[in-house]
Amino acid sequence: MTNSQPLSFSEFSTTSLDPAIQSLLQGLPPSSFSILKADSTNITTLTPKRLAVCFSGGPAPGGHNVVLAIAKLCHNHHQLFGIIGGPAGLIKGQLKPLTVNDCLPYHNQGGFDLLQTDRTKIKDNSQLKAIKRVVKRFQLDAIIIIGGDDSHTNALFLAQALYSDTCAVIGVPKTIDGDLRYPPYLPISFGFHSACELYTKLVRNLICDTQSILKYWHFVKLMGRSSSHITQHVAHKTNPDLYFIGEQIAHDNIPLSAIIMQIGDTIIDASLHNKTYGVICIPEGLLEWVPDVKTLIESLNKHINLNDRSAILKKLSSSETALFASFPTYIQDQLLLDRDSHGNIQLSRIETERCLIHMVEAYIADLDPTFTLEAMPHFYGYEGRCTTPNAFDAQFCTLLGQVAGSLALHGYTGHMAAVDSITESYQAYGIPIADLLTIETRHNEQIPVIKKTIVTDF
Repeated sequence: MTNSQPLSFSEFSTTSLDPAIQSLLQGLPPSSFSILKADSTNITTLTPKRLAVCFSGGPAPGGHNVVLAIAKLCHNHHQLFGIIGGPAGLIKGQLKPLTVNDCLPYHNQGGFDLLQTDRTKIKDNSQLKAIKRVVKRFQLDAIIIIGGDDSHTNALFLAQALYSDTCAVIGVPKTIDGDLRYPPYLPISFGFHSACELYTKLVRNLICDTQSILKYWHFVKLMGRSSSHITQHVAHKTNPDLYFIGEQIAHDNIPLSAIIMQIGDTIIDASLHNKTYGVICIPEGLLEWVPDVKTLIESLNKHINLNDRSAILKKLSSSETALFASFPTYIQDQLLLDRDSHGNIQLSRIETERCLIHMVEAYIADLDPTFTLEAMPHFYGYEGRCTTPNAFDAQFCTLLGQVAGSLALHGYTGHMAAVDSITESYQAYGIPIADLLTIETRHNEQIPVIKKTIVTDF
């Protein structure tokens, strides 16, 4: 078996950071703030290195191809370790040697089951000290983290913490949500197109079913966290009766009551034309974009640590209290759920699709008590995270793995692997993760995080 040839890089351009961000990253070298461009004319001989790779966050189609590509770069010359169980496995030192033969059975397969994954946030000194011990124990020269936006926040600050240990940290952009981008160098993260392909098939099946049996309104919530990229993509491919883009709702300042009215009126109007069926698509993060609901969620976030329902509700304004009371009890309970380790509301556990059905039924009942709405809720999300990667993601992930491995072998740190296409003329880059940082409020604190790319073309 022959080795893949590592790419070489040269500094392409230097980014200008917000001083508040820059002040947090003074422990990184100057090269960590430059865009690196692959340079085929600059071939160098590399000394043997010891690399480790892990998955972080939710699965996305194509991840195994990333790992295989890294393994091929290391074959017969460098040592590769697989980190079992994501960032938590790194902290615990759960590493094992990883070869090309270990990875080959997973080639072009969905899931992250080769190494498993988790969502541990690396945020305190005890975790960093544990990782430093692991780096020393395994004599690691670099760690490659395959993950989304929060995982890349982990990667950047880990890169800074490990710089004095001469251990580089490189990220690989993964998320089906489509909200981790850096155009034109990185037009999309891996997994998005494969997941959308599956969701498109599922929604088309529902549309075909309604046209076959002439009944049921299907309310379909599509995964995507805060952004509406998946919903927009699927809607453009399937043409449902109605769909919503969260970012557009926020832009147009549309309250929840107007959304309920639009859905209800659409259903009533369709029934007047003897159409008692249809499909409505909504993004997972819809409620976070609706202005009045967003204000309510922000207030709940401020007081969620009180851990007492009545104490939390006493902190709400009269308008927030009224809006909270308008939700079904199960939605009220879900809005009060604990936040995830990154401070995010757990959108996948809020049954927005059921909530809309409940509220639309009430709206229609006020207009026509004799009208019966036959509706079904759906949530398409987890089905797409481990689907087989399509041709795009299979090739895209192979290229990303080659870029990530090459960056790590050359000792660059604080960068995210990127390619601008999968064509023969593709260009590879190392993107400074620092340039994606912004400041957000999480757990009532101002902290640096990777900025999500939202829908703007509505």
